Amino acid sequence: MFEASSSVDEFVHGLMSFLVDLSREHPNHPMLTALSEEISRASSAPLAASAMHDLRSLLQGVTAGLDYAPGLLARSGVLEPGANKSIDTRRVELVLEAIDDARSGSRMAAELAAETLQIQRDCMSPKDQKVERLPLNGALSSAARLGGRLVPLELRFETEDTLEVQAPRSALMRVMVNLLRNAAHAIHELEDPVGAGVTISSWASDEFAFVQVADDGPGIPAAAVASIFDLFFTTHAEGTGIGLYVCKTLVNTWGGMIHADSRDGEGARFTFSVPKVDVGA
Repeated sequence: MFEASSSVDEFVHGLMSFLVDLSREHPNHPMLTALSEEISRASSAPLAASAMHDLRSLLQGVTAGLDYAPGLLARSGVLEPGANKSIDTRRVELVLEAIDDARSGSRMAAELAAETLQIQRDCMSPKDQKVERLPLNGALSSAARLGGRLVPLELRFETEDTLEVQAPRSALMRVMVNLLRNAAHAIHELEDPVGAGVTISSWASDEFAFVQVADDGPGIPAAAVASIFDLFFTTHAEGTGIGLYVCKTLVNTWGGMIHADSRDGEGARFTFSVPKVDVGA
């Protein structure tokens, strides 16, 4: 039709006439359904972008307040040794730990909102993130504290506590939290989730550290494994299809790889690699 048209306007008018005739003769035609979904998605994009922008702004405000909280505690004298014997220091430590977790969570949520905007604009570029030297087990333990509120967790570290990796801390945390969130959704889909949980494991080769998140959920259908990291592909009824795509993008950016291994009914295992810090660096 396009080749036979003398101009773009003629092509558009011809296409619209074709669609009108099609809708009258075949109101349930799959082409009309697909077009309707695409038009609906396109029309909702500006609203979603506006919502993500406002959400990011709100989360940045929350983060600023959480950043300020430890300083307030310090200036109040609560953190000084022996300042007040009636103060339960362990509870103060737990408060500070909770604040730190909340700060990490709000930062990741703000970055996810920003990332969603970038995906909508087809210009997502996490390459600008700063690569850091991170103690692997410490980062995984922090992620486990956040994810442990979603599902029972077990940690199995075959790596030394001194092992350092090279990756943006926030990116590594976001990969972990995304994988743990997916694992929690999988377990919640079980008819009887009692006793089901998630295991976080780590081991290392000469150049890379490897992290695996394994759940006791229903597993991923074999036909879906190959597409599991595609944008907007999801096996969960309430999923967005963004989380695993973001994981793959971030892991690739720091020079690692990620893959999924699953058998239907036997849970799922997601394994990714992170470059180790060169001991001589």
